[in-house]
Amino acid sequence: MDLAGTLREIADCSVLSDDGAVAGYVTDWTGRWRGGPAIVARPRTVAAVAAVMAACARAGVAVVPQGGNTGLVAGSVPPAGAVVLSLSSLDAIGEVTDGAVTAGAGVTLAALESFAAARGLTCGLSLASGESATVGGAAATNAGGAEVLRYGSARARIAGLRAVLSDGAVLDRRRPPAKDNTGYDLVDQLVGSEGTLAVITDVTWRLDAAPGERTVLVLAFPSVVDAVAAVPALRGLPGLLALEWSDGAAVARVAAHLGAPAPLPTDGCWVFAEFDGAPEAAGVVAGLLPDNRIAVGAGPEDRIRLWRYRARTTEAVNAAGVPVKLDVGVPLEDFAAAQEAIVGAVAAVSPDVEPVLFGHLAEGNVHVNLLPGPTAPARRFPEELAERLEAAVLGQVLAHGGTVSAEHGIGRAKVPWLARQRGADQVALMRRLKGAWDPSGLLNPGVLFDG
Repeated sequence: MDLAGTLREIADCSVLSDDGAVAGYVTDWTGRWRGGPAIVARPRTVAAVAAVMAACARAGVAVVPQGGNTGLVAGSVPPAGAVVLSLSSLDAIGEVTDGAVTAGAGVTLAALESFAAARGLTCGLSLASGESATVGGAAATNAGGAEVLRYGSARARIAGLRAVLSDGAVLDRRRPPAKDNTGYDLVDQLVGSEGTLAVITDVTWRLDAAPGERTVLVLAFPSVVDAVAAVPALRGLPGLLALEWSDGAAVARVAAHLGAPAPLPTDGCWVFAEFDGAPEAAGVVAGLLPDNRIAVGAGPEDRIRLWRYRARTTEAVNAAGVPVKLDVGVPLEDFAAAQEAIVGAVAAVSPDVEPVLFGHLAEGNVHVNLLPGPTAPARRFPEELAERLEAAVLGQVLAHGGTVSAEHGIGRAKVPWLARQRGADQVALMRRLKGAWDPSGLLNPGVLFDG
């Protein structure tokens, strides 16, 4: 019996193998990366996940765990002949105990937040892809998002988890004691491991009290330098939840896409600050900018109206073409210089490229989106040009002391850059860890490391 037949005999597991049925599982979120052909296994229980892993281990077949498939670095795109292990059916949510809830890996972040909100709580992780991105994927990539400033990244939210090892054995650390100093922290090793060490099936997620009425403050600074200079004053304001930014040109693009004229000048850099409650910010803000460069959203409609100029940037970018998307971070003290260098490096590769830059200001996070310009012959870049653009951007990021991946991981797309940032010795140690967890190298091969 072939492997697909073996998997079909596993209880609580459906299997897809024809090209049409698996098409959505072998192409990434951006449409740029394509893998396969592959078999897709969709287990509905942890026991079924374990059985799938054991069967693949016996057959010596690679397994690629997949959640909402919203990644941007090809981390869940399968190599030919692999089994895609879709965890979307593990979607149960338990009860809140000791301020945390155990949720299946397939629970979307939007569903988890809805569950929490109904109880006056919040999951504390806000992603634009939250309707599709899953708890398991967030754990596997240590996802960040808009409210890291207040709640931390996924690692800070995770109290425990359950995972299936490459041979089908189950590791259960869903509810470790609050104080537990017994050996290595296996939970922390799996968070951010991008599906290369084990398959995360359940996550115990910390919940916090939900904010009250939120207030959004939008500041249109004449330059990035001015925006960065204001960060210490803004971070000192009470109740700060998020501190985001968009290049003025990015705001103008969103405004044109929505058919909604921007309410503030777009000649420089917009900063979006969201607060829990109504901050006593008037005195501080008055010293930063004149009134015609400040907008306040106090009610729900006003907040949505202002946030859309940041929240819908990806939508506006995707409407214009297939972008080269990079998620990087630089020290805040070098933020303005790094942004200028990135734009200059892109122009040196090809002047007919439109950079769209935005991100999370407090963490020095830049989402770099590069689009073919209006005179380009196609809505997407040839792969050779895309690779040259990536190299130009990432080279400048490292030159300014930054990271080639602030949020989205290394995946397959950035494998050559891992050693350039972390060094050969650290990568060798990571390989040894990989070998200890997955001695046959069957879990997500090609992610983090080549070969």
